[in-house]
Amino acid sequence: MKRKKHLFLMIFLMIFSLTSCKVSKDYIQYISKKENIETPNTKKVVVIASDDVKVNEFKKTFEKNFTDKKDFSVKYLKDFSKKLNLNNLYANVSVDENNTSYDSVDTSGADYVILFSSFEIANRVEWSHSGSMNGIGGMNTSTSVEYCIINVKVEVYDTKTNKQILDFIAIGEDAVFLFNFTKTFNETKLKSINHIINYLKSGKVTYQKY
Repeated sequence: MKRKKHLFLMIFLMIFSLTSCKVSKDYIQYISKKENIETPNTKKVVVIASDDVKVNEFKKTFEKNFTDKKDFSVKYLKDFSKKLNLNNLYANVSVDENNTSYDSVDTSGADYVILFSSFEIANRVEWSHSGSMNGIGGMNTSTSVEYCIINVKVEVYDTKTNKQILDFIAIGEDAVFLFNFTKTFNETKLKSINHIINYLKSGKVTYQKY
């Protein structure tokens, strides 16, 4: 019975830590912007991705869900293009799965190229501590929450001038709950995609911390 109560307390504290004291954080960082994309709803865009994927953490989850780094970048491209089309930000969005750099992609018929030049999969752990009110005879507990983090380097090129007009780092993160690492990884990937699209659409960089 005591073990069940202790487990319940641990889960309650974990949920509480995820739902309380939320703060804002910039999930779009290191922005370098040279010019704006005028009338984006008339533009044609090609999206490409490098297979430069640094898997620093969540290695087992990555290997479980992707055959290799190329598989990850291609799936990221497809998920991104679907979301981008749903947002009706550009007149046309096409995906080039074969070329991994701006110099190699066929830009004929396109106004801009969006390149994901690198990915980094990392983590962070947040600890919380609790104890009795008077510190005497009470139970002191420590709980931790692990977050999956995906950092994406985004570069935008103007095909008419062959110049880079924008680059930034987009961050996605999500907390692991009940050891469901695959769900956490997918949620993190989706959040990084949403942050990229929202920034391209509205310039939004700040979100409530997850």
